[in-house]
This record gives sequence, C-alpha cells and structure tokens, in this order.
Amino acid sequence: MHIAIIPARKGSKGFPFKNRLFFDNTGDFLQKMGWFKEVVVSTDDEVIMDMAVHKGFKIHKRSKKLAGDAISIKMVMTEIVSDLNFGPDTILWLFYLPILYKNVVDFNKAKQIVDSGNVKSLCSFVKAHTHPFNCWMYDEKSKEMRQFIINDVFRRQDLPTAWMHYHYTCCFKASELDNLNSELINGQTYPFFLDNKTTNNLVEVDTPADYEKWKKLVYDLGETSGLKET
Repeated sequence: MHIAIIPARKGSKGFPFKNRLFFDNTGDFLQKMGWFKEVVVSTDDEVIMDMAVHKGFKIHKRSKKLAGDAISIKMVMTEIVSDLNFGPDTILWLFYLPILYKNVVDFNKAKQIVDSGNVKSLCSFVKAHTHPFNCWMYDEKSKEMRQFIINDVFRRQDLPTAWMHYHYTCCFKASELDNLNSELINGQTYPFFLDNKTTNNLVEVDTPADYEKWKKLVYDLGETSGLKET
C-alpha cells in the first residue's frame, strides 16, 4: 500500500504562508496519480486543512511541538506513523510542497523499483554542486583552514563522482523509519539518480527570490519542458 504524505506546517520565515500558495500544485498532481491509496496532509494550519478536505485528503493534525522550523522530517513522520497506525509494509512517500516540479514518469519508475525488489527506502540524488573534496572549514581556535575530507586530488577529472540527496522522490517502508537518519536516508537507501534535465528543472522555493527563479524557468522553457507555473 502506497501512501502520500504532505508535510505543511503553518509557519515559514523566509516565505510566509508559502505552503498555502503551493498546496494546489502538489495536490493536483497527486489527484492525477492512480496508485496512492491515500493522501495524508500533516499540518497545524487550518487554511491548509480546509484545502486538503476540499481535495478529499486525510488530515493529520500536527502537534505544536512539531510545528517549529528546527524539527526534522523524521520526527514528523514518526508522529504520523504512530498516530495513524500504519502497518510495517506501508510505503510512505514524502511530498514537499516547495518542490514544484514533478514528473509522473519519475514517480512511476520509482514505484516499480520499490515494488519489484527488496527496497526498504528510496531517495533521489543529484550531482553535487560543489565537490566535498574541495571544501574547507576555518578553525577559529587554531586559526587554520582544514579540509572537510583529507585529500590531495588536484585534477578535476580525478575527483570521484559526488552526489547529494534531494527529496524530489523519497519513500520508505514504515518498518524502516527507525533505521533512517533525520533526512530519511541510510546506507541501504536505494539511490534514484536524476539526470541533468530533471535536475535543471528542480527549484526548491524557500524564499520569494526562489519563486522568481522558478517563474523565470517556466517562462524560459515553456510548454516543451513539462513545467507549469503554480
């Protein structure tokens, strides 16, 4: 059984009420999908509750202790699984509202992977924007620069391929939740690698500037991209 989970807290410092603005974008997408048994909206926002009810989604009233910006998505998922008593084999899919681009082909492929093998969790990955071998930190105590990862690689072509997780596609079995880290990943998570075309369409809107970037992307690429403005 596949369940879609939309976390949508009321508060947002960088872009007030962005979840209200973007709710229909994800809600409409999920309504077109034919294989989700249920869509659950976890929120403390009464406006979003009304929007969710209008679409026929199930409401999970998020507790006040999990309504702050310092709360991990794992903490939210743990409360949802506990409150709604999902069985261990239930597959929960995370849908972040600020990730506006979604392609049904990608989600169908991810579902096939989860359904066809012994995959307990899956997350999409994109090529890292900055290679970790090139990253340094400044030690205030010693007044020295230190590498995050000790290495002496000096040619770009010798750098091993580096990937960063991106919650574009993300799902897991309820029984695996305790074994995942705060970002819902562990060493056994199936890596769903995204190609450059899909990666270039991803904009996670956390600020009004991000939203303008998204709108420009939609305008520049137009109908041929599969993008649409929310």
